[in-house]
Amino acid sequence: MEDRSEIIAKSAHDSIDCLEDVAEKVESELSGFRSASPYLASGNIFTSPKQGTSLGEIRAANKGDLERLRSEPILARVEYEDEDGNPGTIFIAPAAAPAGTGWKIASLNAEAGRIASRRPGTEFSLKVGGKEQDVLIKSVTKIYPRRKQGDWDSFDTIISMDGYGNVTIPSLRQWLGGSVVDPDRVDEEEIDLLTKLLAEEDEEHRLIEGISRPRVEGFALRQERLVDEYQDEIYRLPINTQLFLSGPPGTGKTTTLIRRLGQKVDLSEGSLSEAERSAIEIAGPLSDHARSWMMFSPTELLKQYVTRNFNNEGIPATDENIKTWDEYRDQIAREHLDLLNTTSKRSLFVLREENSRYLVDKRRSSDDAVWYDSFISYFWNALTEELNAEASALQRSSSPEVVELGRKIANILSTRRGGVDARIIEDMFQIREELTRQLTKSRDEFSKIPTQLVRGILKDNENFLTDFGKQAADIRRQLSSDESPEDGDEPFDDDEDDDRVRLTAQGRRAALAQFEKVLRTLANARARGKKLGSTSFAARMVDWLTDANLPTAEQLKQLAQISTTQRAIRKFLRLDRVLLHSIVAKFRAFRTDPALAGEWYLEKPPAPSAICWRELDLLILATLRIGRELNRSLDRVRDIEPSQGVLSNIKGLYKNQILVDEVTDFSLIQLAIMRELANPALNSFFVCGDFNQRLTDWGIRTDKDFDWISSQMRRYSVKISYRQTRKLVELAGAISLIDGHSEEVLLPDFNDIEGIAPVWGENLESVSAKAAWLADRMREIETREGRLPSIAVLVNSEDQVEPLTHALNAALIEINYKAEACKDGKSLGSKETVRVFDIKHIKGLEFEAAFFVDMDALVDAKPDLYLKYLYVGSTRAATYFALTFRQKIPAQFQTLREYFQLGWGVS
Repeated sequence: MEDRSEIIAKSAHDSIDCLEDVAEKVESELSGFRSASPYLASGNIFTSPKQGTSLGEIRAANKGDLERLRSEPILARVEYEDEDGNPGTIFIAPAAAPAGTGWKIASLNAEAGRIASRRPGTEFSLKVGGKEQDVLIKSVTKIYPRRKQGDWDSFDTIISMDGYGNVTIPSLRQWLGGSVVDPDRVDEEEIDLLTKLLAEEDEEHRLIEGISRPRVEGFALRQERLVDEYQDEIYRLPINTQLFLSGPPGTGKTTTLIRRLGQKVDLSEGSLSEAERSAIEIAGPLSDHARSWMMFSPTELLKQYVTRNFNNEGIPATDENIKTWDEYRDQIAREHLDLLNTTSKRSLFVLREENSRYLVDKRRSSDDAVWYDSFISYFWNALTEELNAEASALQRSSSPEVVELGRKIANILSTRRGGVDARIIEDMFQIREELTRQLTKSRDEFSKIPTQLVRGILKDNENFLTDFGKQAADIRRQLSSDESPEDGDEPFDDDEDDDRVRLTAQGRRAALAQFEKVLRTLANARARGKKLGSTSFAARMVDWLTDANLPTAEQLKQLAQISTTQRAIRKFLRLDRVLLHSIVAKFRAFRTDPALAGEWYLEKPPAPSAICWRELDLLILATLRIGRELNRSLDRVRDIEPSQGVLSNIKGLYKNQILVDEVTDFSLIQLAIMRELANPALNSFFVCGDFNQRLTDWGIRTDKDFDWISSQMRRYSVKISYRQTRKLVELAGAISLIDGHSEEVLLPDFNDIEGIAPVWGENLESVSAKAAWLADRMREIETREGRLPSIAVLVNSEDQVEPLTHALNAALIEINYKAEACKDGKSLGSKETVRVFDIKHIKGLEFEAAFFVDMDALVDAKPDLYLKYLYVGSTRAATYFALTFRQKIPAQFQTLREYFQLGWGVS
């Protein structure tokens, strides 16, 4: 068995040598990129299985890998023993390393990369000498490389050895190049006591027994590329997995999410299984895969933080990839799903920012499911009645052919005994040719009357069509900023083919098509016993035409009969359009239906077009779910091309991977929407969070809620908290216990894990008093640490941020330190300042020290959530946490007294 010092020395020498060799090779490869023709690629990219990608994309991907290796040539060294007892060494790099370094190197994303997460003393299946062997891991060295003064070094390197435990080496180069005397090997006659004592002290600084707890620098722990064995297994699960990862703060949930995405977008050899690659190719071109992902964050600050970490991981992340829900909701509802009004689309909804006071206050996430299911049931029932009524109307026609067509439609509808659903499209395909033939005949009959009218008008006025077209354009422009709805309240009041004519025809032909549309709208209104809306386009055009240029009463009656038949046939011919366009109309009816509205609505909405964000979320989910089913049915009926518009837009929204961080701040319906955005060919959906950290009234509340989203959701939990000291973990546990929850938290084997007790202060009502107390505690931290680490001050509202920042600057001026106001959750601030945040923006971030002020005010403002806010605030801190109250410490916090002290003065 090797001596411990020999293992350490060999690991240190090999690690430095490999760092230098890989870095040198990477620089050589990159210089080749700069000098080579853009049409040539270097390295072994032609043997990499990146089929479906262009040469330029392959070249860019390989250059990206080299850029990552340039900043971090290697991450780990693993020493093992094969089945024959032969020693071996493998290095793990963040990406595929170039050939010719002289070392055995595997990419972290490859199957062999798993070995870096295994413990010494365990076995691992590794290809050695061309065959798979169960090797015994002897030591694992975690390397944190950085170039300093031209030379590569690794700082706070952790070496774990089978039988010898762990050591931390602050600097490998310092450890290798130290000129100290080994105190165990000197001849006492040749060295005096002073030299020996100094040698012992130097040795202590060059090597630390055990593992030192990482410190929070800036606003987050350094990103761990090498997660533990359990996290490694989770992030490597197949890409088509749907899973929820839970765990207390600091257990590596977000890190696991980042590592998973990094591995799943890596198309280089060995990173993904053949099954995963095949599934990705079914989903779409491989060349799109690396960009086909989206992550949702509850706050702008967390979005910024995660974006940085994705980019550090070598995953290009832009605003198109990482979204907050509020911004994304508005975008897709308006631009993709036809749910919100635009300049050119009316009769939809207008999103109101005010609270949804007219909605019943039901906050359990299970209530969202019941509300949605209630609407969907109403939707399909109403649609079934409507289609049956249309079929009956066709059977009452004076035309025998139409009557027979109506009978066939009724028979098809009757086969759906439980009511229609998206599969009705497939059923109706049986009579598609008959529907098309009858629609063409009906359209020709309708056109005869307006054509005859125009011919008569042109005898007296040759410019009639030109004048009509100009007038129509003028009125359209006037209506572009008008809230007045169109007269057509049915999806098919407008003729689909007329729309196509307007897009392709110009001048007189377009005017003739518009003339027919006006007459159709007028005829439909008369048939229903309604008048045209006085300010609508059709009404204004009818006024301009005057009675002299309009059909007679008998002609209008004929037009209405023909148009009614046309509209009904067209509905059954394009049921996909009917279903999607009906969502808005049926929802309006649902929320005013006397039998249903009382359960969900306190009163009628302020206007038919008004909608709040909770309702809009429901409509988005309904549109996406119904759209997915419609697209699936259309795919089965190969002869039917999907409609342009919403259905094709829905397909365009799909991403190969959907990820969600801090999942408990999103509602059940919002999460269901996010799940619907996952490409159906992959259904890749990864969410993570902690129920104890839910900061919204509407956030998902229980693990069981995920079953409503998908029956395929798998659950995993992580329990080792790498962020906080034992004292802060115990405080967080006590807070969650008061809130009625308990959760097992394990601590890693760090040297200084015990930590220091948190502090609190009371009767700090004025801003100046708070600032003075905070400044005193910060001085105590600086005295203990020798410097001020990363510090966050958390307040209860935005209007507190700037006043407290100003007061802190006045209190800290004597020690030459500054506070920074991080307003509206839009800025992470500078790591060189004390940063002041509204607590609601701080989820997912971590600091060495965190101060939470005015806790008793939060009790008054958020009586149902204040303990969760306290839990979140206390778990932002890695080492130091402080809490203040405006008045005396309230009774409900007295059980926490044993965890706090009054200050951090050095005893």
